[in-house]
Amino acid sequence: MHPDEVVDLFKHYISNDMKEQTLNLFQEVSSNIKYKNNHEYIFQKIYLFCCIRKDKELLLFLYHNIYRSFDVVKRIALRPCIIYGKYLYKDGYPIALPKDPALY
Repeated sequence: MHPDEVVDLFKHYISNDMKEQTLNLFQEVSSNIKYKNNHEYIFQKIYLFCCIRKDKELLLFLYHNIYRSFDVVKRIALRPCIIYGKYLYKDGYPIALPKDPALY
């Protein structure tokens, strides 16, 4: 499956509040070597989609379990996505971001 198709499937699951299928798909994507080079792309698209939909539970999961598992270089590359997500979410962003961006 192409990464864009995976993102569309994630969006379908999230839009229809199918949390178990969403988490199962995360496990499948993270364990499948075929998607190894696309983890950041998939994360970025899903993270921003969750910010727009204000899905607090999934946002916390994505930030603490997926984003924090990336190496330092990938986290630095994704930092603008995290900051932009805060503005998409608007009021009451559920993730307490450190004041120093180096600690992301």
